[in-house]
Amino acid sequence: MFHLQTLELLHWDYCQRVTLPLDGNIITIAGPNGSGKTTLLDALRTLLGLECSGGRTFRTYARHANAETAWLRALVDNRPRSRQNSSRPFASSLLYADQVTLACRIERQGGDWVRRYLIVEGAVEIEQLAERGEREWLGIEAWRKRLEAAGLTRAIGRVLALEQGQTDRLCELSPKELLLLVFEVFGDQEVLDRYEQARSHQQQLAKEVQVGEGELARTQAQLSEL
Repeated sequence: MFHLQTLELLHWDYCQRVTLPLDGNIITIAGPNGSGKTTLLDALRTLLGLECSGGRTFRTYARHANAETAWLRALVDNRPRSRQNSSRPFASSLLYADQVTLACRIERQGGDWVRRYLIVEGAVEIEQLAERGEREWLGIEAWRKRLEAAGLTRAIGRVLALEQGQTDRLCELSPKELLLLVFEVFGDQEVLDRYEQARSHQQQLAKEVQVGEGELARTQAQLSEL
């Protein structure tokens, strides 16, 4: 999973312009009810191509801002995870800079709101992103595939999409269920699944070999009697 370093909101809900640092080892957002915690989380969810919480949508927040266009922008750490350049999170998108910019542009089109996405190398400001050609912007399905290739698995998406109060349910999971969730989030579940498939295949082959050896022994016995 890639690491977000900052999150910027422009004309999102009642926020005119806000930039949040996300480069700490632990990030805590605290405040009383109605202070905007869910608003920030829904901004992050929208930027990552996920659904908002509580029946809200990105359209809800865009309408509240009373502007023609709303923006969500994040800087992401794209440094390689190993010595190989191909280990950069967004190498699959042919982006090899140490930092990349993720952006979501939400604009009014007729009576509806439409969201489009963009990923570019380096730290690029919203004003510069607004000048990019339309062919560079992606729809939601293409965007989700880009992020999944960079490490945003479906399991991580499910965790990020948890509603307020649902996080308490994580404490109610059995040790096995919690371990499976951790495996899914970090991609180890796929490795385990492949291991089980390979193990099952190997056991099936061993049975077939055993049957074949038995048939061969019987055939040899019949030939020796002739």
